[in-house]
Amino acid sequence: MAVEFAELEQFLEAYRERMNPAERRKASRKLGQEIRKLNAQRIARNVEPDGSPMQPRKPRMADGGRRIRAQRMFRKLRLAKSFKVMASEDGVSVGFIGNVGQTARAHHYGQTDFVGRTLDGKSVRARYPRRRLLGFGPDDLELINEAAMNLLDP
Repeated sequence: MAVEFAELEQFLEAYRERMNPAERRKASRKLGQEIRKLNAQRIARNVEPDGSPMQPRKPRMADGGRRIRAQRMFRKLRLAKSFKVMASEDGVSVGFIGNVGQTARAHHYGQTDFVGRTLDGKSVRARYPRRRLLGFGPDDLELINEAAMNLLDP
C-alpha cells in the first residue's frame, strides 16, 4: 500500500500544480470537510482514531447520593461552529477553536482543566483521562484518497 500511496501522492501533486490558487483552496476545503466529518463521527461513537474505545465518563452523583444518568460526551464539540476547517492553497487544518478548543485540548492530552466553582466560590479543577479526539484511523486514509479522487472528476 505504501507504494500505491506514494504514486497517488505524486499524481495528485502534479495535478495540484496545474490548478490555480482558488481551485486549490476549494479542494483543500472539501478535503478538510471530509476529515472533519470522519473525526466527528468517530467522536460521536466515543472511539479513538486507532479504533479503541474512549475511557467512559465518570458517574455523577446527585445530592442524595444517587447516580445521575450520564450524557454522551463531546456533544457540542462535534458542531461545525466549534470544529473548524481552515483551508489555504497550500494545505488544510482541522481543529477546535475558542473555549471548546481548551476543553478538547484537555481531553486529547489528558490535562487538568477548570470545571466550575463551588457554592463558596472556590475553583474546581479536574484531571481528564487522555482521550484522543483527532487523528487518522486505519480506514481514514482510504476514505480521504476516495475524496481526493472524487475532486478530480468534474
